[in-house]
Amino acid sequence: MGEIKAKTHLEKLGFSDSDKKKSKHDIIQKWVCDNVEQIISETVMAKNPHPYTIEEVKWEHQVIYENGNYKMLVGYVDVMVHIKGKFYFNDSNEYENSEHFVFVEVKTEIPVLGELIRQMRAYQAYNKKRTSYLVVSPDDRHIETLNQQGFWFYKYNDPTKLF
Repeated sequence: MGEIKAKTHLEKLGFSDSDKKKSKHDIIQKWVCDNVEQIISETVMAKNPHPYTIEEVKWEHQVIYENGNYKMLVGYVDVMVHIKGKFYFNDSNEYENSEHFVFVEVKTEIPVLGELIRQMRAYQAYNKKRTSYLVVSPDDRHIETLNQQGFWFYKYNDPTKLF
């Protein structure tokens, strides 16, 4: 029996997310969806003084690169959050009504930080929407580096454990 061919651009680049085959990954992903308002308000929207609404929360969102008639499936982000409201963007000094997206990548652990950052950079390179990138994981060893690299981080704490 031959090897399964890569279906996404990230798989062709050598990214194979074995984390998705772990049941803990699904548990954290469901927890993210159940707590999305709190997570977004404590990270991406923490300094936004204006009200906003979460329009959509979608599991396994396709990141598709389009250039004219050419389309390429880059990969799947674990959770996509679509937000509408007034947002301040670094390229202007004013708040404007618009939409914003948050791509959430769930990790049960982060054994190789560089691989995670490369995965997130690929999403950034091919995504044309106003998007923030957020990692949710119980493994918070790399929070400082992720923040320095422009990524949000939210620590998952298992609600079934006291400590």
